[in-house]
Amino acid sequence: MLKKLGKKGIIGIAVGAVVLVVIIALILILVLRIDGAEAQNIALQQTGGGEIVEQDISSEGLWNEYQYTIVNGDSWYEVEIGGFGAVEGVESGTGNSWQY
Repeated sequence: MLKKLGKKGIIGIAVGAVVLVVIIALILILVLRIDGAEAQNIALQQTGGGEIVEQDISSEGLWNEYQYTIVNGDSWYEVEIGGFGAVEGVESGTGNSWQY
């Protein structure tokens, strides 16, 4: 069957397959990425609540990464959330040592 297609036909199929994979990847990124409100909720769940006193949102290609500083009572937390909702890091301490 491949002999009947010829070189141009095979290249066309390969290009079509690559385009299809790229389109599917973009759709998945758009569907699975989270927004700032979802990231805040995830961060607050990690700390058991509190008040967000600082936030930093950085763009990483087609999605954002989020970092929040949360104060809950005498404790502070720095929570990093990836663009798809994964908690990438949590640091904590007590007192005002989170302020630079």
